[in-house]
Amino acid sequence: MIGVASGDPLLSLWVRRHLLSLLGIPPEEGAAAIDGYTGDEMPQHRLLAKIREQPLFAKKRVLWVTRADQSSEIDPSGILEKNRKTVTTVILEAPEKSLSAWSKTIPAFSLSPPTKPADREAWIRFLAEKHGLVLDKGAMDPLMTTFEGALGPVDRLFADLSANGEPQRVTEELLEKQGVVTHYKTVFELLRGLESGDRKFFREWERFLDGGQSPFGLLSLLHRQWKLYRIARSVLEEQRGSGEAEKMVAALGGVPSFVAGGIVRIAAKMSRESMRKGSDALWEADLLLKSGVSPGLVMDRLAATLYTLGQEHRGKEEGRRESTRKVLKRY
Repeated sequence: MIGVASGDPLLSLWVRRHLLSLLGIPPEEGAAAIDGYTGDEMPQHRLLAKIREQPLFAKKRVLWVTRADQSSEIDPSGILEKNRKTVTTVILEAPEKSLSAWSKTIPAFSLSPPTKPADREAWIRFLAEKHGLVLDKGAMDPLMTTFEGALGPVDRLFADLSANGEPQRVTEELLEKQGVVTHYKTVFELLRGLESGDRKFFREWERFLDGGQSPFGLLSLLHRQWKLYRIARSVLEEQRGSGEAEKMVAALGGVPSFVAGGIVRIAAKMSRESMRKGSDALWEADLLLKSGVSPGLVMDRLAATLYTLGQEHRGKEEGRRESTRKVLKRY
């Protein structure tokens, strides 16, 4: 008798196949050897009666009960006592909480995806090898963020990619064509994408809003960020240095020093005009949202404006770097 925690369907399938192998049941007899029920249709007395029955089509049988916690008056110790000398192996599948209570009586295993990122990555690499695929270094992050560790969708994707039967290298570009891309996990990553001019910023901006992110909440975060830019810019214009500016931003904004440092670096590149245009765009967006204008239209316009302002100071920075490279070439 075994208890398993409900989880990823792919892992459940793998456990079923592995269990048949351990019991010496040929895979082709698996369908006949496994009897599946749900907990609400298998109360304790019916479970005990099923255990005493002889299998019709195989020498051994697996009695697999999903949602076993819903079985009335379930008693794993009583089932185990009756199950010791029969040809039936009982599997009780239930949520982690119920399983942990039963685990003192019966062996218990989890079918949930691994919680540690390193373990999830190991599973994904195993699935790639199973399908004859080789993962590029940049392929892991899109797989992890798109599927959030769920292994079933990854397995199906790999099966499709390897359908031609030839070894194939899975690159970030190949995954992008399949719609598998790296996503920002938080609005703060979205903000960093805006600051850095990340090419996937607009896609992620739309995904956050479509996923339920409040336009007012996002606007509030941007207002706060622009306020910190102005604080940093003010300190820098007073010739008090970037170190002093970082301390002021960290103190007034309540942010860690490394975040404050990034804000100061961005503020140092922005012109007074860009700072003003950004503030105007934020206040305009706030007014339009409160006036009932379509949130999608307002937020798309705001994203385009702020991204363009960022491109301006990034372009100037690249121009300065190019001038420096030209001077150095002379020597």
